[in-house]
Amino acid sequence: MYFLLQKVILPNIDLCTEEQLYFRSQGGKYNYTSCSLLVPRHKVACFDTFYNAFSIKKWKKYTTLTSLFFRVNIIGRGTITVRHKENSVIRVLKQVHFKSSSNTGDVIEIDISKINFGYIYVDWQSDEDSILNGFEFLTKDRVSKSSMALVITTYNRREAVTKTINRINKTLLTQNEFKDRFKLIVVNNGEAINHPLGNGIMVINNENLGGSGGFMRGLIEAEKINDVKHVIFMDDDGSCEIESICRTHAFLLMAKDKNTVVTGCMLFEDNPAIIHESGAIWHKDFLHYPDKHYLDAREIDSLAVFDNERKIGYGGWWFFAFNINAIEHYAFPFFVRGDDLLLGYMHKKHNIVTLNGVASWQMDFERKISVLNSYLNFRTVAVPALISKRKFAALLLSVFFVREVFLASFSYRYELARAMIMSYNDCLSGREFWEDNADL
Repeated sequence: MYFLLQKVILPNIDLCTEEQLYFRSQGGKYNYTSCSLLVPRHKVACFDTFYNAFSIKKWKKYTTLTSLFFRVNIIGRGTITVRHKENSVIRVLKQVHFKSSSNTGDVIEIDISKINFGYIYVDWQSDEDSILNGFEFLTKDRVSKSSMALVITTYNRREAVTKTINRINKTLLTQNEFKDRFKLIVVNNGEAINHPLGNGIMVINNENLGGSGGFMRGLIEAEKINDVKHVIFMDDDGSCEIESICRTHAFLLMAKDKNTVVTGCMLFEDNPAIIHESGAIWHKDFLHYPDKHYLDAREIDSLAVFDNERKIGYGGWWFFAFNINAIEHYAFPFFVRGDDLLLGYMHKKHNIVTLNGVASWQMDFERKISVLNSYLNFRTVAVPALISKRKFAALLLSVFFVREVFLASFSYRYELARAMIMSYNDCLSGREFWEDNADL
């Protein structure tokens, strides 16, 4: 019996139409209505792309994967070539002459016994006009089955969250192939929302204690469900490919270590092929910076750059998936921007992994700059530094604080400077401040 690891993702007019994130084809034409790719005679479609390459490096490193198979859904006649690319060296692993009338449903075995790095991808060369509807990577390895809870926190974004609930219900929860594999928990910190009723959907009204309060409430509820072993924290607009969720669950089901965590990279909403952050890196326990910042995921060499791993300190809660048993501490439910950062700081033993094809589109943070956000952002930086055991962390925080206040003041942004001073004073007020102002 085969277990699905990864399906092809094709562009969707409601989500993303940046075709080079999904496939490369000279002469091919994508049909957005039928979600299929027409490949004319003697033309090639290649899937060495952000969304459709298979990272054998990370699957071998972090999971128990030992066998790999491939299955296609193509109408037409041509040649399927499975390739492996490592350090710019490409070699053919398998080549099959395919005819839809005789090969439909055939499963192709790929020998991965001696492959531990790089990525695997597929291309199709048409001998006649062909229609590519999909393909998938599978395994025959034994996989323990359990469910995953999708936890969403929302606050007065009724239209966005209702649309997300409907989309997840239609494309995931009600699909026979994923029956009972996924649950949806929506924690509502705001006004009541109308939502579809159905198996696997739970909407919980909650006191508004920000993102951390909402997500921790969702985690607590997920822990009460017997067959749920994994959880994903997601943004309430659900701006990710549904297949990203399925891949992540498959990856975590096969993970060698319960501390393996998958974080989705953030792509810019208004520039959907550019990565803002593929996990973030800690510096001196108080500063952090995004990894793979401004990497163009369309570029043919971007996958090699993306797979070049660095130690990730935390992952954003726009897409953050983990084993329930890997959580030792709940994040303190204070209302703070960047509260996902503190959870990562509290769980340094996590192996945070980024996978190509697991991503979420979000608004550029630069467009969210405000006085309130400056206040909250500085608290985000200050709290880890103040609780750090690293020598001189608090001193470095003070130097950073003085620098930021001076920069704001000399650029005539006095409101921002005052907000940072207020934030600094509040952080030094002791635990009583946090206890009395959890909703601030």
